[in-house]
Amino acid sequence: MATQSLYRRYRPRRFAELKGQEHVVRALREAVRTGREGQAYLFSGPRGTGKTTTARILAKVLNCTAPVDGEPCCECESCVSVERGTSYDVHELDAASNNSVEDVRSLIDKVSLATPGRHKVYILDEVHMLGPGASAALLKVLEEPPPHVVFVLATTDPQRLKDTIRSRTQHLQFHLLPSDTLAEHLRWVADDAGIDIDPSVIDAALEQGGGSARDSLSALELLAATGGDVSDHIDLDEFVAAFTDSDTGRALAAVAHAVSMGHDPRTLTEHLLRHLRNLFLSLMAPELVQVRHDRLDELASLARGLGAAGLVRSMERLGQALVEMRFAPDPRIMLEISLVQLTRDDSGDDTASLLARLERLERAVRDGSPRAAEPAAPVDPETGKAVLGGRARRSSEPKATPPAATKETASPTTPAEAPPTENGPEATTAAPAPNASEAPLDLRRVIEVWDASVRASLKPLVRALFSAGEFVAFDPPSTARFRAPNPAHGARCAAHLSEVAAALGRAVGSEVNIVLDDAPEAPTTAASPAEEITEEPVDPAELVDVPPSDVPTAVDSITRAFPGAQVVERTD
Repeated sequence: MATQSLYRRYRPRRFAELKGQEHVVRALREAVRTGREGQAYLFSGPRGTGKTTTARILAKVLNCTAPVDGEPCCECESCVSVERGTSYDVHELDAASNNSVEDVRSLIDKVSLATPGRHKVYILDEVHMLGPGASAALLKVLEEPPPHVVFVLATTDPQRLKDTIRSRTQHLQFHLLPSDTLAEHLRWVADDAGIDIDPSVIDAALEQGGGSARDSLSALELLAATGGDVSDHIDLDEFVAAFTDSDTGRALAAVAHAVSMGHDPRTLTEHLLRHLRNLFLSLMAPELVQVRHDRLDELASLARGLGAAGLVRSMERLGQALVEMRFAPDPRIMLEISLVQLTRDDSGDDTASLLARLERLERAVRDGSPRAAEPAAPVDPETGKAVLGGRARRSSEPKATPPAATKETASPTTPAEAPPTENGPEATTAAPAPNASEAPLDLRRVIEVWDASVRASLKPLVRALFSAGEFVAFDPPSTARFRAPNPAHGARCAAHLSEVAAALGRAVGSEVNIVLDDAPEAPTTAASPAEEITEEPVDPAELVDVPPSDVPTAVDSITRAFPGAQVVERTD
């Protein structure tokens, strides 16, 4: 024969045995003792808090032949029949499965019939599940019930009941059990049942029960059946520590471990959300936390590490993930996305991210131990994009010599190597070579930064325009001269000088001005008629490519071909 469950074996039989519901016990026991019991009660509260059990105790004491101070004797024939479920005075109806109009009308037809006891008690469990027609039929009998009938309506969601039904009942609200009361009850049940368990098992049962006596006893029974093994218990503090340290890998590893132990991602998210709520309450209202008092200080310390703003943001994001999981093909992906966002709040621009970041900085300044900023990922100079796996590869790759330092060491600037300037070669050769460690702003550095990152970061049209020219000079302290291939092209570049200057200034870390430099004009000396018709022999080896001076650009040619056309820049 199957062993009876702990929550059924240790179900309270008297009002005095109810745990954590003293306000309900006091009201019912006093009403029975003085003979002023009501004809309709509404018991509401979370599951497993004793609503149906209290309704049965009330039914027993109302028909007990020898009640003592508002308590049933639990020994007379009436009390025993109620406990066995064979009493003709007590009728239980599960409204979750019997919620039609016919079910309620069948109940109403039997209300006026007499029974052996003093009262006929109707217990309607999950009454909020009744349909509109059934609720209307129940309202009719509640308005004028027979004097010997007592209705007890039990529900976990009283807001779904009609106001007209609630107004005709005495509403008693059941609460989740305090952690200390529930822990003491679990230890007593374990001792009485002969179960030898460690304190860690009690903690695990309390956490899984969430303040519900029935759920906690079921969890205790399961843990006892496995020999007190809590190895599959998920340490939710690991997630909170990952949030505090902004450690994405740690959070994802915790999810992987939980899933490998058989935990459903949605259930795991619900448990994590409940844990974060307890952390938040440990800061704001410690008396509401459903944990043992000796663990409350530990939770408060953990909560202070993440901060109130971080806790609220975490709860909001995980709550949103629970909604998104209903439509996701893989709920685990939605959980992992949420964890990445919560551990990388530096990339978020929403208000919650900014508040969490600000609170972390204030806390770091207050504690005197600010965290070092994470280094930026390396950038490929050819594409201007981050190198894939750059941070992971950085520690193993040898450090390259800075380009500026290499050039300075290899060969200093000479007149032959320097690009032409407006002031001539003498001005270029007179400029001293910059110190590589200080990296002062000069033409060499402007060209290096331009080729490495700035040009690739520009919009496609702007990048195409400025790729045809070059920087030819730098006037201290902050003016760079750019030369276009021809005046028409320079006019097109002039419209984007401010944008390019801003990008270059961000790259070098200081303000930079860019001006257009005119191309050198060819000498215009008068030629004699003989010189005009005399052709010098041309050596092909001496031919060099020079920028065209009068050839229009492709953009200019298209604009002339289509009068009235306008060039629209791409925004991608």
